[in-house]
Amino acid sequence: MKITCIYPAVGKKPGKPYIHTWTMEPLTFATLKALTPKDVEIEFFDDRLELIDYETNTDLVAISVETYTARRAYGIAAKFQARGIPVAMGGAHPTLLPEEAAQNADSVIIGFAEKTWPQLLKDFSQNKLKPIYQDL
Repeated sequence: MKITCIYPAVGKKPGKPYIHTWTMEPLTFATLKALTPKDVEIEFFDDRLELIDYETNTDLVAISVETYTARRAYGIAAKFQARGIPVAMGGAHPTLLPEEAAQNADSVIIGFAEKTWPQLLKDFSQNKLKPIYQDL
């Protein structure tokens, strides 16, 4: 199984380099990697620093969404979903507005990933992905 993790940029313009003023390290993905079984391949695209490969061969896309990146995240999700690739969204924005995020993702993580991420991966590997995973 291969998972593509994406950290969306704010104000990203297609095909243009990103202005590097908002480039703090996204620690969410280090946490997800630590919670992921060793036999699961993970690739990461930081939309602020590189172009996303929308044609990558992947089984699941995970997007960390903050309110100021929600519009960009929803656009990214739509491109993968158009290829039939399921998208899971987590982060502050989906936690606060899960109904909105659910309109743009196949699965929404509400709260912290420490308990929900391993369960999501297990369910996904068994073709039983749930629309909501919650740990508050």
